[in-house]
Amino acid sequence: MNRKTLIIILVTILLLLLAGGTYWYYTNKLVGTTPVSEFPGESGALVGGVGTTPIETFPEDDVIFTPGSGATLPRLYELHKAPVAGVGFAETKDKKGFITNITARYIERGLGHIYETQLSTYSKSRIVNETRSRIGEALWGNNGKSVVVRFVDDKEGGTINTRVLNIGASTISFARGTSTESISTDFLKTEEVFLPDFIPFMAVAEDGADKLFYLEGGSGSITTYKNTGVSKIFSSAFTEWLPQFPNQKLVTLTTRPSATVPGHMFFLNTGTKAVTKILGNIKGLTTLTSRDGKIVLYSETKEGFPEISAYDVVKNEFHPLYMRTLPEKCVWSFKKPTLVYCAVPQALPNANYPDQWYQGLVSFSDELWEIDTKTFVTRKIMTPRTLGAPVLDMTGLAVSSDDSYLIFINKVSSTPWVYSLVEPAPITVATTPAGTTMLETEDISSVISPAMQKLR
Repeated sequence: MNRKTLIIILVTILLLLLAGGTYWYYTNKLVGTTPVSEFPGESGALVGGVGTTPIETFPEDDVIFTPGSGATLPRLYELHKAPVAGVGFAETKDKKGFITNITARYIERGLGHIYETQLSTYSKSRIVNETRSRIGEALWGNNGKSVVVRFVDDKEGGTINTRVLNIGASTISFARGTSTESISTDFLKTEEVFLPDFIPFMAVAEDGADKLFYLEGGSGSITTYKNTGVSKIFSSAFTEWLPQFPNQKLVTLTTRPSATVPGHMFFLNTGTKAVTKILGNIKGLTTLTSRDGKIVLYSETKEGFPEISAYDVVKNEFHPLYMRTLPEKCVWSFKKPTLVYCAVPQALPNANYPDQWYQGLVSFSDELWEIDTKTFVTRKIMTPRTLGAPVLDMTGLAVSSDDSYLIFINKVSSTPWVYSLVEPAPITVATTPAGTTMLETEDISSVISPAMQKLR
C-alpha cells in the first residue's frame, strides 16, 4: 500500500468519526431544546430594555388538554387559537337566581364568527356563522346576548363603523364546525343594529342594564342595544375622553392618557346630567371605577413607571397600593365591592407608560393578583408559567357574577383565556439547574414600587 492510499484511508476514517460524533451529539444532548414560541413578541428582549420578556417553558407545556377526554380541567386554559376582538360571559340561572351554567363567548377578528365555550367542560362550539371581516373591537353585554362590533371601513375613507349584533333564535344551516368544535347544523341568527359612524369611544353598562354610552365629537349619548330611546346627556368642547359605564346611573370620563400630560377624571350622572370632577393633574392618568362608584382605581406615571392607587370617593381619601400596573389590566369583583383582580407585570421594560403599551411597542409577562382596597391586603393568586402557559400580557379582564371565573385576552396573541378563581391554589415546585427541587417563594420586589421597598 503506497503512502497516498494510506492518507486517503486515514482521512476517510476521521471524517466518518466526526460525522458519527456530530450525529450522536444532536440526537442525545439536544433533545428537549426549548422551541421558539409561535406567539409574536414573546422572545428576544432583555429586562430593562424596550421589548417583551422572554418566554419560559416548563414540562407542563407539552401536555395538551382535550375537551371531552375525561381529564381534569386545567385551571388556566386558552379558549381559542385564533385572534378574537372581545370576550364576555353568558350565564344561565334558575328560577331562584342560582347560576346553572356559565359560558364564555367571543368573536373572531378575521371572519367575525361567534363561538362559545362551556366553562364546566371547555367544550367549544360555533354559534353564529355569519361573516364580518376585520373586526377591531367587540364589547359584550346583555348577558352575552348582544355584542357591539367596531371596524374600519377602508372603502369609506377609514370610517369607524359600529354595529350591535343581538343574538337571537337558531336558524337552520348546512355549515358545520371544524374538527375541533362540536358539529352542529343549528346556528343562531343575529339582528344587526346600526349606530352612528365615527364613534371614537364607547362603553357598555357593567351592571347588566340594557344601555350603551357613546361619544360623537364632544357629545355623549345613551342608547339601548336596539338603539331606541337615544338621549344626549353630555356636551364638551374637549373630544378626547375615555368613558366607562360602571352602572346605569354613572358614566366616568377620563382624558386620554400620556406619560407627560396631566390627566383629569369626571363623574357624569346619567339622570341629572351633572358633571363632577373627581381626579386632576395626574400624569399618565388611567382609571377604573368600582361598579357602585365608591372607589376609583387609578394609575400615575412616577419615575417613568405606572403606579396604581385607590381613591375613596365617599371619604375623599387617597391610598397608594405600591404596585406597578395599569387599571386596564384590572377588573372589580362582583361578590366583594372593594376587591379587585389585577394583572401585574413581573418586570417593566423602560418605556413611556402608558403610551408605548397602548401602541404595542412593549408587552408584559403578567401574574394575577388580588387586592382588597379596604384592608389593603394583596395576594398573588396565579403565575401563568407554573400552569404551563406562555407569557401572558393580560387585558380586557372580566369576571363572572359569582366570581368563579375570570376571562381575558392575551394582548400579544389576541387569543382568549379563562382562569378558574374558585379552585385551591396549587403548591408550586420549581426545579433548580442542579436538578434539586424547592418550593417556590413569593417575591414581590419586582412589582412593588421603590417607596414600598424602602418600608420593607
